[in-house]
Amino acid sequence: MQEYEFQVPSSAELAVVDSAIEAACIAEGLQLGMKGSLARFPGSIHWHFKKPGERGTLEITSVPQANRVWAQVQSGRRADWIEPCLTQIRHRFAESLKQSAK
Repeated sequence: MQEYEFQVPSSAELAVVDSAIEAACIAEGLQLGMKGSLARFPGSIHWHFKKPGERGTLEITSVPQANRVWAQVQSGRRADWIEPCLTQIRHRFAESLKQSAK
């Protein structure tokens, strides 16, 4: 499994963080496959994103209490599209948070 941390300013609001994640993924052409929570992180939001017509799943988790967001790629869910797409998602996410801070 690979993990990728997102930079989240301490002043970021939960609603802004969550909408920035979803908007960045949609802008990259991804579809939401699942949205829920992880039992080991109460209060978390956990997404599964997929690229239509492709194999692989990008998982992203937000834990507001820890001011943390990260992406995971499970070994059995890897695909060539994920890393380049994730680079763009992280960039869009950071830009969105900068804009909301103004």
